[in-house]
Amino acid sequence: MLGALVRWQMVIVMTTIYVMTMTRTTVYLPLDAKRRLSAAAHRQHRSEAELIRDAVNRLLAEEPEGPRPNPPRFDLDPAVVDHVDEYLSAGFGTAGLEDGLWGA
Repeated sequence: MLGALVRWQMVIVMTTIYVMTMTRTTVYLPLDAKRRLSAAAHRQHRSEAELIRDAVNRLLAEEPEGPRPNPPRFDLDPAVVDHVDEYLSAGFGTAGLEDGLWGA
């Protein structure tokens, strides 16, 4: 019984729990880079995925943050919302797409 308990504790100690949310992706590497990555992971007692994540994080830390999108602001009369059907029918006609002009 004690042997089973010791083995169970060893499994708990060796288990890695990731708290962060991650997504799976595929990376194609040249054969030489893959061999060097595998060797580095073995030397450092880390996974290849962990080394790749660290390298990507370092690369992105050096990149300037992209500009935030600045969508155009439209100066619309709030009454447009209340009369949207009238404005659309004036633009498309009262029959809409059914009048044959759009191939419907």
